[in-house]
Amino acid sequence: MNIETIAVKVGGDPFFTSNCYLVSASPASAFVVVIDPGDEPELILAHIGDRTVLAIILTHGHYDHIGAVARVAQATGAKIYAHEGDAVWIDERYDIIKSYSKLGEGAPQSGAPHVDSYLHDGEELVLGEVQFTVLHTPGHSQGSVCLYQAEEGVLFSGDTLFKFTCGRTDLPGGSPMSMHESLARLATLPPQTVVYAGHEDTTTIGAELKRGLSEY
Repeated sequence: MNIETIAVKVGGDPFFTSNCYLVSASPASAFVVVIDPGDEPELILAHIGDRTVLAIILTHGHYDHIGAVARVAQATGAKIYAHEGDAVWIDERYDIIKSYSKLGEGAPQSGAPHVDSYLHDGEELVLGEVQFTVLHTPGHSQGSVCLYQAEEGVLFSGDTLFKFTCGRTDLPGGSPMSMHESLARLATLPPQTVVYAGHEDTTTIGAELKRGLSEY
């Protein structure tokens, strides 16, 4: 698996970045999956180049993870995948999201993108040569998901788990109890699992267990 990390500036703010990931079977692959296009659509499209986008996957519906989704979907023709619990943020509230300074600049003016396919807990999502197991991990938001690749030992955690901490639970749709349950679930993954978070640096499940993962 080949993973490219793009730290996009959300709303043009150099101090607030969100990680967009491009995932492919190998560096030479002509196909790629986009995870969380949070902003700077033209930067993301430049990284994609002439490759075919098999899917755009959203780990949740908060503005800093979906700001560029309409433009990227329009430019690539790719379908948008998200959990039903957060679909309202993408399908109905995108105009509010675009109101943030420069967020989603270049997005179509016709309105919101549309979630084409809902993600379900335990689903084996096969996209060309790339495959993920969907883990529904509510807590940061009602429809938060993580994407797990067991053979590669990789987890895309969105805003559920970060290095040193977890996502906040005081936003609409958040739940401390649900977050605790979701983190307990992630704690059962192999310690060597590399965690690609929605913000900042990578970590591992083992490193977070040593820091008290289940108590975050």
